[in-house]
Amino acid sequence: MVMSLYNIIDKHMLLPIGDMVYRSNINTQWERLKRTEFVSKTDLTELQNTKLRKLIHHCYNTVPYYHELFCKLNLSPTDIQCQEDLCKLPVLTKQTIRDNYESLFSTTIDKRYRRTSSTGGSTGTPLQFCTDKREWSLQRAATLRAWDGYGIHLGDRIFSLGGSSITSKREILSLKGVYDLVIMRNHKYSSSAVDDISQQKHLEAFHKIKPKAIRGYGSSLVVFARYLKKIGYSPENIIAVLTTGEVLLPTYRKELEDVFNAPVYDAYGASDGGIVSHECQNHNGLHISEELCIIEITDKLGNRLPDGDIGFVTTTDLENYVFPFLRYHVGDMSYIKQKPCTCGRHSRQLGEVMGRAGKLLYNKQGVPLSPTMLPIMLYPDLNYHSIENQKLYNQIDQFQIRQDILGNIHILLKMKDPYKDTPLRNSIIENYKKHFTGSDITLEIVDTIPTLPSGKEDYCVSEYEQFSV
Repeated sequence: MVMSLYNIIDKHMLLPIGDMVYRSNINTQWERLKRTEFVSKTDLTELQNTKLRKLIHHCYNTVPYYHELFCKLNLSPTDIQCQEDLCKLPVLTKQTIRDNYESLFSTTIDKRYRRTSSTGGSTGTPLQFCTDKREWSLQRAATLRAWDGYGIHLGDRIFSLGGSSITSKREILSLKGVYDLVIMRNHKYSSSAVDDISQQKHLEAFHKIKPKAIRGYGSSLVVFARYLKKIGYSPENIIAVLTTGEVLLPTYRKELEDVFNAPVYDAYGASDGGIVSHECQNHNGLHISEELCIIEITDKLGNRLPDGDIGFVTTTDLENYVFPFLRYHVGDMSYIKQKPCTCGRHSRQLGEVMGRAGKLLYNKQGVPLSPTMLPIMLYPDLNYHSIENQKLYNQIDQFQIRQDILGNIHILLKMKDPYKDTPLRNSIIENYKKHFTGSDITLEIVDTIPTLPSGKEDYCVSEYEQFSV
């Protein structure tokens, strides 16, 4: 697709200026990733192994947890030469990170360069961790590389609809606000309210912006698409629908393609493990940005499984030197595609990612709410990006949201300090009351979170079927 003048100015002037002001290097990393997009499998593997050896030495020499682990296992850095050698290390779990949090920091990285973050809790287990601006830049560069393949260029307007993990608004005059609206031209709207009045407001903004792409949670976009279909509105000029954050159900994909008359491209990422993956035009799996990480599919003990077998997504982040993740269990399940893609890329592909919610919950008025919003409602004012709110949220060890057959909500919280009450209690109940009108909302601090009858963990359990489709 032909680039506009704004696309050219944005790529060659605005983004470099933004990198300089924001102290990032997205533009440089983007150019590097474009050069490796179609390299041979041999070259890609060698690139990963070279990065791995460097990372292993860094972990051994500067990260107390890993130094102690290597000594305990009688390993030296030279024992890990390639990704096949990773099996010599145990898997890293969220619980292990919480138990050894301070000793997982590199002692050579200045605290000024840390970027503290938290996972959205899509497995019911929150996690605090750190990265830096370089990795942040790489992950965004990998996304821009994928969007280029869809015909979406930097400077094209994007309409984003979802939870605050992808649509948190900033003050327009703030650094992040300028970056979002001027450089990324990403117009963000919360999907927390899904009634017709809210959808009409989204439509008014959508019509005014005239985006080339629409992005968000699959379930949030489906709610919007169903509203457009109901009122007979046919969107124009959309060239791609970008879904992320939850399992994209096949029925959702078809609905979105029918309403927006554009292909749907799904994505899967985990910032706590350095994972960035996107569909290509073949829609036959999620191409892993393997320059950033090494993904293994393992059993619960960390034994690597053959391609095609479903297991735990286990990642080694090749770029996080602040708070390294070696063989980290993300909390999702998937498998590696057995056949290479015919698009010309030699990166491996993930199949369907399981473990993230892709169903809708309904309040008593029949209004659906994506389960990806449920963890965000554990934050005061739904503000996912507030550092103070993250500190409060990180007091939670695990949570589960239960909806009974009458549509009432019961929230279970397992706290890191079981003897300390949480100031979150009142704000959580108020957040849920606003979205589940007419439902009784109760919150209980518990010692353990019960599993499902199958033995699996699930942070969202519902018996309410009155409005489900």
